Amino acid sequence: MLFLCVHTLSAQNSVLRGIISDRQSGEALELANITLERVPDGELKGTTTDRNGLYEFNRLSSGEYIFTVRYVGYQPYTDTLEISWSTRNIVRNVEMRLTEESLDELTVSDSGPEDLRPGQTRISGEDLRRIPTPAGSGDLASYLQTQTGVVAAGDRGGQLFIRGGTPSENLILMDGLLIYQPFHIIGFFSVFPEEVISSADLYAGGFGPRFSSRTSSVMDVKLRNGNKYNRNWSVSVSPFVSDLFFESPLREGKSSVMVSARGSLIEKTSDLYLDEQQPLRFNSQLVKYSHSGDQGFNCSALVMRTYDRGKLDFDGEERFKWNNVVTGGRCAGVSEHMDVSFVDMNVGLSYFSNRVGGTGSDDRFAEVYKSHVEVNLIQHVGDWRLDYGFFSNFRRVEHDISERFLSIQSGGHSFLSSGGYLNANIPLGNTFSVDPGLVFTSYISRMKASVEPRLQFSWQPRGKVDEEIHAALGIYRQPLTGITDFRDAGSAFTAWMLMPDRERVMESRHALLGWRQPVGRFLKFSAEGYYKTLRNTPVAVWSAIAQFTTDLAYADGTVYGADIRMDFNRRYFYGGVGYGYSVTEYETAQDHFGMWFGEAVQSYHPPHDRRHQVSAQAGLEFGNFSLNANWIYGSGTPFTKPMGFDSFFRFEEHIPDVVDDYGSPRVILEKPYQARLPDFHRLDVSVEQAFNITLARIRLQAGAINVYNRENLFYYDVFTQRTIYQLPVMPYLSLKLESR
Repeated sequence: MLFLCVHTLSAQNSVLRGIISDRQSGEALELANITLERVPDGELKGTTTDRNGLYEFNRLSSGEYIFTVRYVGYQPYTDTLEISWSTRNIVRNVEMRLTEESLDELTVSDSGPEDLRPGQTRISGEDLRRIPTPAGSGDLASYLQTQTGVVAAGDRGGQLFIRGGTPSENLILMDGLLIYQPFHIIGFFSVFPEEVISSADLYAGGFGPRFSSRTSSVMDVKLRNGNKYNRNWSVSVSPFVSDLFFESPLREGKSSVMVSARGSLIEKTSDLYLDEQQPLRFNSQLVKYSHSGDQGFNCSALVMRTYDRGKLDFDGEERFKWNNVVTGGRCAGVSEHMDVSFVDMNVGLSYFSNRVGGTGSDDRFAEVYKSHVEVNLIQHVGDWRLDYGFFSNFRRVEHDISERFLSIQSGGHSFLSSGGYLNANIPLGNTFSVDPGLVFTSYISRMKASVEPRLQFSWQPRGKVDEEIHAALGIYRQPLTGITDFRDAGSAFTAWMLMPDRERVMESRHALLGWRQPVGRFLKFSAEGYYKTLRNTPVAVWSAIAQFTTDLAYADGTVYGADIRMDFNRRYFYGGVGYGYSVTEYETAQDHFGMWFGEAVQSYHPPHDRRHQVSAQAGLEFGNFSLNANWIYGSGTPFTKPMGFDSFFRFEEHIPDVVDDYGSPRVILEKPYQARLPDFHRLDVSVEQAFNITLARIRLQAGAINVYNRENLFYYDVFTQRTIYQLPVMPYLSLKLESR
């Protein structure tokens, strides 16, 4: 019914639409400025492109128009259009050329004010380069840890907690394909080095109905396309990691390929300059094929694989292992034969497996498989914009973690889900807009159908997209839960499964209010407050007696806080400082604790509850020289403190000798999470100089992680009373060779 209504309304007017993209790679250019001037009366219409590079003009009358496209760093494009009264749909796609005034290299870092949604942070490749990373390239994992709403488990394990959510509540997409664990076992690295990223959006909360199946956050990463005209490459090496990047046209102007591969070296090199070997290893490979069609559609296909293995407690016996395999394809574009403005079709397969165990055995094992088909559509109806789509998912989970959780039986489950979403952008005047939407999901299993309403508001008092007050409300549900025992060092093992109690479903409700404001020409200020309620979060049952095997319980909770940020950027100098305040509190029934604490319902702060967080960056770029520094601080997170020790006897096999035998020792614990670990802080610096040689460019970087050698605690083992620390001061050199 919606489609028929849209078709009827749009057929009454001439419509001009198209995609603005980069000629070299075919990537969409967001916030390109398009003007349409009617000849001869000079009537002027203007618009900008969205993240898909899409623009559209509605209700055009017949006549002659001057069509102009402008984008910072690119040559302006101008053409004349003749629109007749009988023409309904006109498609004009434009490939923009880099300006001829650019010299060796052009980085477009400020194409204009950003049009951001509530809870959204836009990340570019340049942002990644400005965070010191012990490699030849910047990395998304290092950058995310500078965000005040993000809590990292440490420098190993690859787990991120965003505004009170657990790692399994984060939705991570790569060109629309789900990847379960993109972060490597060494916390500075992910499968996203700067060379492969076109842009990335972090939605820390309040995200719209386009994204579903997670209750905390979304990381939506767009990968670069390979260059359609030129062959480029780079190789780099550091004591931590080696990288390879390659892109090349396959059919000039039509198709290209991009290849990225990286592998860790720290396990081999750490003996040379550290007191102990770092038993950590990872590698990843990515291949992406892109094709520009003649009918206005661009298609791509990719395959990605990762492998991680290592000990998070270097003195322990347990080894963690995980791997991802992701493959799929996407076609998107516009056509004169369609009344919808934009079509995006996506299919994919995602597989994730992780294990943990001692030497020669795997004590715990879990894997998850997902396949999906998704169609996303954009339609303009007058001044309204409708985003809607349909999806179908098949999931299969397998797990064996009964050794840790008594009530969870080993085995597997499969289920099919399908549904759709609708989001409307409704402008109310020139400065205010409202975005109502919802997601509907139906499950072919014992789970109930889900309806999740979402609502966003934005007000631009002076009509400028970078000056905005925004708000968002929404309900979010998650069909699969990731079971993690946070008593593990680093908590790197996750078992994906249906909720063991089928009457429960994970749910969160988000409310946020934010303000973005430029301060003069060189400063940008942003502040956002948030409040979340949580329901049916799986947690481990805690006992006053430290024990290896436990059971599963469920907690409700609240999360509230605020993130404040100020950024500076003027010519050679840039910097920023952010402060985050957050409170995460769980409530669960008394019988989930194993002993009486005096009240029927108990509340506590989980181990990722970081009250205060500060992040500061500064740097300069002058020609081929750059200097960057990053300092982060986090207040101590909760842990369960031991209050004493005793011993006990077992009578199952024989009567013990209580005179000469002292029994088996055990740890007596206080009420869960009533103590806090020491504060965390670390300074990282890097300096880089580039040199041009005959056929290539050399980038030489020197830096250090944890410059003042702060002893930051990674994990406290209540069973053995051992403290496990994060990495000490780590100086490094990296060498990168790249084509010019």
